[in-house]
Parts: sequence; structure tokens; C-alpha cells
Amino acid sequence: AKCPKTGLLKDASMGSFAKAWSQLGNIAAARLAAPATSNSSRGILQASVENKTGLSRMLDSTLREGHDMKTFGLGTAASLASVERYARFTAAMYHVYTAMESSLDAAKSPAVAPFWSSFGGDLRRSDALALDLADVAASSSSHPPTPATRDYMRAIEAAGAKDEEDGGGRLIGHAYCRYFADLMGGQFLAAPTRYALSPAVGEGTPRHYDFGAFGAERKASVERLYASFNEAGDALASEAARRAVVEEVLLAYRHNVAVYTEEGAVWSGALRGAANLAGGVARAKLQMPRAAAPSEAAA
Repeated sequence: AKCPKTGLLKDASMGSFAKAWSQLGNIAAARLAAPATSNSSRGILQASVENKTGLSRMLDSTLREGHDMKTFGLGTAASLASVERYARFTAAMYHVYTAMESSLDAAKSPAVAPFWSSFGGDLRRSDALALDLADVAASSSSHPPTPATRDYMRAIEAAGAKDEEDGGGRLIGHAYCRYFADLMGGQFLAAPTRYALSPAVGEGTPRHYDFGAFGAERKASVERLYASFNEAGDALASEAARRAVVEEVLLAYRHNVAVYTEEGAVWSGALRGAANLAGGVARAKLQMPRAAAPSEAAA
């Protein structure tokens, strides 16, 4: 049967993509499905103490309830289909993170402000995204927010406004959605992006996937974030207020799906992105210095 959006044979597409997907093994989907070693995303989730109680436990429940890993994986791979598509995707993320971080900067809610005061310096991505976008586009103004991106930004801004009104923690839900995706899988996408889109995307980029020491100590950093989420939950006045944070995570997931799929041709774009990655890996191998044969080394 053919996929109605791409016209590709679904069975063939699935098979080809499955093969290519194995080369994207550092993407979140593969990381979460991998054996639960202590430093894998799955292992961190399982070993965490803080995520077994409080608001953190409620937040993690959304991974089963509403997190569409398939769409996020396909959309990410599709962003590697061309430099132009990557620029549009990066612009969307720039606009989303700018809206979220501006709202977090302005937050005064006792559930949100302490979290951002503690982690804003480590988590902030908008500055890095601006630099990544400048590598492949004239400026952010050359890629204004698309309708789906604009809707997402408005949802974030509305969450911040409601938090200011009632002391809620809805912005925590948006932060959990994006920053946990970055830490659990996104920071491992830098090398695949470079392979797929070189030379436009060069060494040391994309910058927004690099969390520095915070990302290098991922297990400890995630546990600290979970503890902060639980403190935010304790600061909320009621179970209804905590549930509002969870509902905001689910809303954020839906907005992400809209952004990731807005351009269309997701399957064909993902296949093209995977082909770019495979080609980039092959080219990199050809450029590697040849190891000397034993006889040559002994000579």
C-alpha cells in the first residue's frame, strides 16, 4: 500500500527507513529503546529516585500518555533532508525557545522562578540556536514563525500569563517537554547532523545540542532537574494545579507534532535525511587516514 502523503510504498519505506534508522542510533528513540545501561536515557529514567514521586512522576507519565516518539524521530530525520529544510526547522526551534525562555525569564511564580534561577544558565538554548541559524540562513527574520510555530509560541506565552495570575507552574510543563527531549536524545544528534549536512554544518555545530558540563554529567543533571520539579510541585497549591502542569506537557507535545509535521513529506524527507547521513558517514570514512598494514608498520 502507498502512503497517501508521499506516494511511496509503505512496506518499502518502512524497510529502508528501518535500515537507515539504525545509523541514527543516537537519536532519542533508539536511546530509549536501547538496553538500560546506567548512562543510557532509559537507564537514567529507571534508576532515578526523584522521578518515582511527586510532580516528576506525573511528568514522566506523559511519556506513555502522549509522547509521539515516532513523529519526533521522523521529523528530526526529515530536517536532515537538505540544508534549506534544516534551516527552517532550526528557525522554528529558535522561535519556540525564544518565546519559552523569555517567559521563563519573566516568571515570578514560586513554582517556576526558583527552577529557572537554578537551571536557566545551563538549559538556555535560544542563543545557541541563533548562531546555528546564522550558519545556514541570512537571519532569523528571513524565517519568520510559521503558523504552527506561532501557535506553539502563543501557547507558551499563555501558560506564562496564567502562571502569573494564579501562581501556577504551567511553564514547567513546557520546559520539561523541550529540555528533557534535548538531554535524553537531542544532544546526541550533533554528529549525525554534521554528517548529513556537511560542509554547510561544520565542526563544532550545531551548538544548541551541546550542554557543556551539564550535559556531560547527564545522569546527575537529570536527577537535579527531577528534584527541582518536585520542589515546584510542592510549591503549587493543589493537586489540580499540579495536574495543570501535566496537561501543559501534553499540550506541548501536540504543538511539537504540529511543528515537526507542518512542512509535510515527512516520510520521504526522513528517507532523504537518512540517505544524507549514510552518504556523509561514507565520505568521512573515505577521508580517514588509512591504518598501516602490519608489514608496513614493521618496515
